[in-house]
Amino acid sequence: MNAFSVLERRRRWSWLVRGYGVLVFVFFYLPLVLLILFSFNRSEIGSFPITGFSLIWYHQLFEDLFVQSAFRNSLTVAAVATLIATPVGTLGAFGLVRGQFRYKGLLTSLIVVPMVVPGLLIGIALLIVFVPIFRLGLSLWTAALGHVVILTPYAVLVVATRLYGFDRSLEAAAADLGATPVRVFWHVTLPLVMPGILAAALIVFTLSLDQFGVTFFTIGAEGTLPMYIWAQIEGGVKPTINALGALFMVGSLLVLFVAQGVLGRRER
Repeated sequence: MNAFSVLERRRRWSWLVRGYGVLVFVFFYLPLVLLILFSFNRSEIGSFPITGFSLIWYHQLFEDLFVQSAFRNSLTVAAVATLIATPVGTLGAFGLVRGQFRYKGLLTSLIVVPMVVPGLLIGIALLIVFVPIFRLGLSLWTAALGHVVILTPYAVLVVATRLYGFDRSLEAAAADLGATPVRVFWHVTLPLVMPGILAAALIVFTLSLDQFGVTFFTIGAEGTLPMYIWAQIEGGVKPTINALGALFMVGSLLVLFVAQGVLGRRER
C-alpha cells in the first residue's frame, strides 16, 4: 500500500467522523429548534403542519396569571439560592485550592456528591429533614435552601477553576510592598477572582430556574415555572408551553453565554 492510498483512506475516515459528528449535533439541537419553531405556529396543535406564523401564544402566555406567579416564584428562589450558594461556594473553593489538610481528596469528592445524586432522592431527603426533624413549613424559602444544597458544588468548581489559574506572585508582590493580608485580599485577590465569582453566580441562578426534583418536594403549595410546565403537559403539549419553553431556553442560553464571557476574562 503506497503513501497516496494511506492518505486517501485517512481522508475518508476523517470525513466519515465529521459526518457522524454533524448528525449527533443535529440530533441534539433539532428538538430545540423545533420547539422554537412551533412556538410561532398559528395551529393549536403545536406541531406540524405549519399553518402560519403568529405571536398569539406569546400574548396568551404573558396574560396568564399562573405563569406570572410561577415566574416570580422562580426568580425569588433562584435569587435567594444564588445569594447563599455563591459566597458559600467561594469560601469552599478557597479552602480546597489553598488549604492543605488531611483527607482533602475525600472532602472534594463529598462536595460534588449533590451533583451526581438524582434530584428526586435529594428532594425526598430534604423533605424528611425539613418537616419531621426541623418541623418547618414548606415554602419558597425551603425550596431555596434545597437549591443551595445541590447548586453550591457548581459554585465551588467554577471559582476553584479561577483560583487554579491565579498568579499568586501578585499577592506576594503586594505583601512585599507593605500591604496587610486584608488589603491584599480586597485590592488584589478579590478583583482578580471576581470574574469567576460572577460566572458562578450566573450559572447557579440559571440552574436554579431549571430545578424540578428538589423543588417538587420542598416548595409546598407554591409553584415555579418547571412545575407549571409539568402540570400543563399532562394533557399534551400546548402551544403556550412551546412559547414558554422557547423563552426559558433563550434566557438560559443568554445567561450562560454571559457567564462564559465573564469567566473568559481570566486570560486577559
